[in-house]
Amino acid sequence: MFRTMLATFVLATGLLAQAQIRVTAYPQESLTNGNGNLSPFGCVPPGSVAESHVQILILPQYLPGPGAVLLGLAAHAEVPANLVYPSLQITMSPTTSTSLGAGFAGNLPAPQLVLSATNLNINWQTGLWTPITLGTPYVHDGVSGLVIDIQKIVNPTTLGTNSTVNNTARNDFPAMAIAFGGIGSGASNATTATAFVPALSVELQWSGVPTVKLKSDRGGAMSNQFPLGGSIDHTVQGTGNSLYINLIGLTLNNPPQTLPPVVGQFWVNGVTMNLGLLPANGASTRTIPIPSIAGLVGTYVTFQSGTMDAGTGVPQFTNATDCYINP
Repeated sequence: MFRTMLATFVLATGLLAQAQIRVTAYPQESLTNGNGNLSPFGCVPPGSVAESHVQILILPQYLPGPGAVLLGLAAHAEVPANLVYPSLQITMSPTTSTSLGAGFAGNLPAPQLVLSATNLNINWQTGLWTPITLGTPYVHDGVSGLVIDIQKIVNPTTLGTNSTVNNTARNDFPAMAIAFGGIGSGASNATTATAFVPALSVELQWSGVPTVKLKSDRGGAMSNQFPLGGSIDHTVQGTGNSLYINLIGLTLNNPPQTLPPVVGQFWVNGVTMNLGLLPANGASTRTIPIPSIAGLVGTYVTFQSGTMDAGTGVPQFTNATDCYINP
């Protein structure tokens, strides 16, 4: 269906693709989580959790297709803090694993150092995503999962903590592996995780590929994300003036399929939600209301998009994304 529909359209423009940042949000873009963890980037004066070693695993369905270049990541703060990091090192690796083991090295089959910073200042604020630009971009292969390895030493002059995915009731996500300690503890170089906790909420900032992301703030009777009576902001991003198609379903293909000549993996074998042309800025957002029907609670909903690039004419799938409807 997707391939046939794309083939019926001919773009009226031959604009060259522009270098635009496209975002995936894990698990979504809301800034209303209400849960946090100190280990990835935070601290507590006078020194608790000033050193840490953390790993986050993002499964392949939530990552873009071939040609994706990761330029940076972003997190958001539960409390504002202007922090200085004497050392902040981020390593990434593709993986085929679906969970993290206790040994940090074993979770990084092909490690690539993407940031090695000293005396880095990050001004964490609430109500927005705070970006960290990678020193070396990470090239994603379009099929693997991604392990993000963070080794942190922070000057603990003020409280700082970052949001996690707790409030979205996503117990199906791989747990984040952590080890932490005070200044001089050596925890930033720990070789073994001492705890597994809900993962950090992150935005990943890509170039070269189309992406899709969701946003649903807390609301409803239980102050949940994706609540009955609430809404979902669904955003597809790609090259401006490209044809796009948005798909919605109730499952993910496991394993994913391929539909040549469409580039990437076909995760959501659902129905067409809508289609159109991306505006010049390359982002189209559709607000989807969630009906106040009690029987929808617990429903699993999946999303994926595809674009036909206005510059190259290449059809390509985005990442997939998903949610559960909450009371």
